[in-house]
Amino acid sequence: MLTYWIGIFALQALLVAPISIWAEEPYGPSNESSPVVLNQEKEHRGGVPAKDPLEDLSHPTDDLPKSLPAKPAMTIIPLPAFGTNRNEGAWYGGLLPMLTTTTDGDVKQLFVPQYLYNDHVGHYGSLNYFAYPSNTEQYRALLWAAEKLDQGVDLGYKNIAAGGGRFIFAVDLSTFKNPFARFFGFGSRRPEREEVNYTSREFAAKLTAGINLTENVAVMWIERYRDVRIDDGILGSLPRISSKYASVPGVQGAQIIGHGLALRYDTRDSQLLPSAGTYVNLWTEFVQNVQERGANNWGHVAVDARHFLPHASGQMVFVSRMLVTGVFGQIENQGSLTKGVPFYEQSTLGGEDTLRAFGRGRFIGSWASVLNLEERVTVLNERLFGMDTCLQVAPFLDVGRVGRSTVKFQNLLGNNLEYNPGVGFRLLVKPTVVGRADIAYGRDGANVFVGLDYPF
Repeated sequence: MLTYWIGIFALQALLVAPISIWAEEPYGPSNESSPVVLNQEKEHRGGVPAKDPLEDLSHPTDDLPKSLPAKPAMTIIPLPAFGTNRNEGAWYGGLLPMLTTTTDGDVKQLFVPQYLYNDHVGHYGSLNYFAYPSNTEQYRALLWAAEKLDQGVDLGYKNIAAGGGRFIFAVDLSTFKNPFARFFGFGSRRPEREEVNYTSREFAAKLTAGINLTENVAVMWIERYRDVRIDDGILGSLPRISSKYASVPGVQGAQIIGHGLALRYDTRDSQLLPSAGTYVNLWTEFVQNVQERGANNWGHVAVDARHFLPHASGQMVFVSRMLVTGVFGQIENQGSLTKGVPFYEQSTLGGEDTLRAFGRGRFIGSWASVLNLEERVTVLNERLFGMDTCLQVAPFLDVGRVGRSTVKFQNLLGNNLEYNPGVGFRLLVKPTVVGRADIAYGRDGANVFVGLDYPF
């Protein structure tokens, strides 16, 4: 009975807050998308899990409460939903997770209808569907709408072993309105008083195709299109971006076409629930803003390196991650409101996968670097609702900063750093689902992110 209530508490804490899932792709550049439920700050992220062998921890389902049906194929868990974060305020309501599993307890499908209320956007509903048809495939379909502004659709498919394991294929499509977006200006020392709120109206499409050169090495080509329009935000207490930052590139919108190439080295034991191995992704991209005639292009580069070190007989995993991103070429505004790199295309820190004490987009610059250190400690391994479930506690430290084009690269690793200590709570439903709640503290105060998947 104790493990049952721990499971209920963890599910309630980890699966219920509205968020933006803007997760970093394991096969190339990040795909910025909409705010969706199951994450705590609105924007998108996801990977294709490789399934791990499961230890049989079978428990009789007769011990479960009759109100929570535990069938071999379907588990339904009605839950209250509540959450809060700095950018959006409080959300509360209810949700009805429906998990379809195999006889071994592997999650094959996850469908989550949800209703929430927020003081800014009013009544809010969403339908969220995830499917794992094989060890190497993942589908997602997300639909949400609120009374005011907040709405969108996000669709995606990934297969890291298409054509008998030789090829990689992924496609992402999304369109959304996010009325909670923020901008503070450029640089690593921007104070809170410079904050503005705006609504981001976006359509994004991304196609990834690659070849697995060896078991651990892959090369990928990425084509993306992104159309962005900037409107006034929903928060009357903050200035309008069009009045405070009218001359910043991107405020007048942009139509982005990107051509990218990525090289990935990956020895992790799982794509979604890694506990050992190394991951390194090198990515470069040539980008054009085709909204205005004439030369208006730039380049992106990124290095994302992660290492997973298991110890204490596998009960603990120390995770280190270093991410460096940069923009080069036509950085600054050159006499036109649409010339130069749009601010939302430059390097950013803040959010659920970089500096977790800040909201997404808190710091923007030409270059950014962040070091994440995290100790994932397993405190519970049980079989709940017919599924192998693991509860982790993860103290962490995030350290990073951004810089403008005039800042020397070596200074990105030593001056004006932001330090964000915190602790995370993770609920794993092996081998495909991770629910998490991360609490971090920084110079703007405390922040909380709730959502799906590990941050890295």
